[in-house]
Amino acid sequence: MIDPLALRDLRGSLSGHVAAPGDPLYARTVAIDNGRVALRPALVVLADGIPDVAATLRFARATGLPLTVRGGGHSAAGYCLNEGGIVLSLALMDAAELDLDAETLRVQMGATWAHVYGLLLRETSLVPVGGGCLPVGIPGFVLGGGFSFASRSFGLSSDNLLELTIVTPDGETRVLSDRTTDPAERELWWACRGGGGGNFGVAVEMVLRLHRPATPKMLVARPRWPVEQAEEVFGFYDEWVETLPPELAVYGFWGPESDPLSPTTNIPSIGFTIVFNGEFKDGVDLIEPLLRLGPRDVPLDNYALPQIEELIGGSTVVGDRSAYMWSGVMPPRAFTSEVIGTFASFFAEAPSPDSFVVWTHLGGKVAEVAPDATAFPHRGARFVPELKTIWTDRADTRRNVEWARDFFDALAPSFTGAYVNYIDPLLPDWARRYYGDNLPRLLAAKERWDPERLFAFQQSVGSPFEPSQDRPLDLSPLNRTFVPQGGPR
Repeated sequence: MIDPLALRDLRGSLSGHVAAPGDPLYARTVAIDNGRVALRPALVVLADGIPDVAATLRFARATGLPLTVRGGGHSAAGYCLNEGGIVLSLALMDAAELDLDAETLRVQMGATWAHVYGLLLRETSLVPVGGGCLPVGIPGFVLGGGFSFASRSFGLSSDNLLELTIVTPDGETRVLSDRTTDPAERELWWACRGGGGGNFGVAVEMVLRLHRPATPKMLVARPRWPVEQAEEVFGFYDEWVETLPPELAVYGFWGPESDPLSPTTNIPSIGFTIVFNGEFKDGVDLIEPLLRLGPRDVPLDNYALPQIEELIGGSTVVGDRSAYMWSGVMPPRAFTSEVIGTFASFFAEAPSPDSFVVWTHLGGKVAEVAPDATAFPHRGARFVPELKTIWTDRADTRRNVEWARDFFDALAPSFTGAYVNYIDPLLPDWARRYYGDNLPRLLAAKERWDPERLFAFQQSVGSPFEPSQDRPLDLSPLNRTFVPQGGPR
């Protein structure tokens, strides 16, 4: 029960809105990109400025109601929502200001990458290190690291964060950057670049560095092969990518693709999404050794980077279907015959025809930053695979999730960690996998900035939660945001 007087005071203090069940604003807020998530908060606060954010934090502390923050609504596990608590939505805070002289973008944290790309395409050829799925919100993406097709050229999104305005759990607004001098705030600045969203406060505004690509448009190629050629293609790829310049990114794919000869039919496929930050002809020359392997089809395009993100990102949207995701972090030369065979055997038995794996190709500028320079630890990684298993019938949930977990377990010896932006409620030893040797420093920052655990979801920094690995799997962690009272499970 919510104290009606406290709720009245909250409503009276806001420039934004408070929405309860039955309100269309509430319905839009609790709908996220995963139909499996069915969490219903007691109320939604749509903040319309920093004072609204601070007022909502005060209300949460005073009432004891649990709190989560919603940016774009693409939390892989639904952690932006909760059951019976408060969801602080930033959707109304989406202003963006472009500084062409400084080559920066100042943007509020209710904006999505669609908003940003639309602005940049209208105004300039400068590009951000942004998300490959347009409805994704900016705060969670950047705070967790953030991979782009241009990351090998320009680094992680968090490496291009120049300034962060954040409302900390005490209700104070702090502006963080490399110019910050207070030692505690400098640690907060370190933690917010790779430590994940929702851990240390509410990010309300960022200044992002923009880049001028080598050419206004970039080559994008999507060669595809039948899965029978996986050993040949990925075996070659494993060594070939070590010879490539940082301007060339070669992301991987294994899953269903539409048959070029029958577009309404999906067929099992392997292949790559290739983006080259340079002249089209030079990119074609660079990928020519790969094309000698005789792909089934090779769509070639020449687009501005935001257009490439739009072209590719739409294929990863879940919508109202159900989904479960895991990730891994792999070192160079990880695609051994054994690993390729594991992919082949599991996809041959996939319970859903819609499931797929994509992986990010890292290195280049990402690897030039020390693993402890920011909270993102996986600087030596070469590949970051993400499995997205998708199904339509809720009765198929266990079959799909247990298949995915078996798949992860089979690949686990090849993984050196996991990516926090693909957060996974069933991941064993999750804190060490996400943060590596940076975990103790993150725990200290959490204790300094959020000692009362106002931001304490199931896999927040410092959470005691550890999912059981017993079979049959306990799937309850997939359906909640907070650790149950009385224990970590």
